[in-house]
Amino acid sequence: MNKLRFTRTVIVRLVIAVLAWGFFLSTSQKAEAESGLTDSQRCHVENIYHEARGEGWLGWALVKATVENRVNDSRWPSNVCDVVHQHKQFSWTLNPNKITDIDSYNRISKFVTEGTHSNFNGVTHYHTTAVSPWWAKYYEYIGTAGEHKYYK
Repeated sequence: MNKLRFTRTVIVRLVIAVLAWGFFLSTSQKAEAESGLTDSQRCHVENIYHEARGEGWLGWALVKATVENRVNDSRWPSNVCDVVHQHKQFSWTLNPNKITDIDSYNRISKFVTEGTHSNFNGVTHYHTTAVSPWWAKYYEYIGTAGEHKYYK
């Protein structure tokens, strides 16, 4: 009986150690990715991560362009973080989830920090293809990429 309890205790401690090590690695990888980001870049990365992480380069570029075009338009705040966190503009900001896909986060970080990107014909709005928002009829439709429709 004591041998069984000892074995169970060792297994439980090993499982806890492995889980703790995995958590440590994932948080340190994210910290490494974030360490070289400016505030604007971090806001872009978080927004792209939550809005379009599964859509690849084109989806990422369109989401980034939407924010950049708003920054350059007097109807919105004049900096990236204020645009991203403006009330009810990006749904993920209402109830943010933790960053769990560190590989995607790191790829998006690299994308945001390398080079410049197109403004994609002045795109300022988008929505998922699963909805038909009331405002869409008031803007010029630009096109669909991945799971989003884009407008200006």
